[in-house]
Amino acid sequence: MKKPMFIIAIFAALIALFTAATDRAVDGAEGSKAPVFKIERADSLVQLDALKGEWVLLQFWSCADASSRLAAKEYSRLRSALCDAEGQERFRHLAVNFDRSSSLFREIVRRDGLDAKSQFHVESAAMRDNLAESYHLDSGMKAFLINPDGKIVAVNPSAKTIQEAI
Repeated sequence: MKKPMFIIAIFAALIALFTAATDRAVDGAEGSKAPVFKIERADSLVQLDALKGEWVLLQFWSCADASSRLAAKEYSRLRSALCDAEGQERFRHLAVNFDRSSSLFREIVRRDGLDAKSQFHVESAAMRDNLAESYHLDSGMKAFLINPDGKIVAVNPSAKTIQEAI
């Protein structure tokens, strides 16, 4: 009786060690690797994994989600305010919009005075669905502070959290 229990205990320990050693954690959760993606627009291409080595504030927003729209404005202001003495950005802000209408997206960026170079609109419904699933956006839009190693260190970070981290 002792031998089968010992084998089961060893097997369970090996599984636990293997699981802990991998980078597979719940996508979109603090401590997990940020799921990679790329977004193209007419003037640029952004690939999240190409930004390793930099602090990144990845924010998902929609005109239909008022709190995420307000956060987009606040994060855009914060990025500008946290430039160093030489005008270098201390973190990269990627604001990803989920609105179905690109013209509505452009109008909101203009009206809210958002920094256009940090704003990206997702045209494809399949890509919106993929990002929503990867980052667990089923309960609403979120923002993720990603460290230079590509790990999520905060979800919906406050300005204070960002300032302390970077």
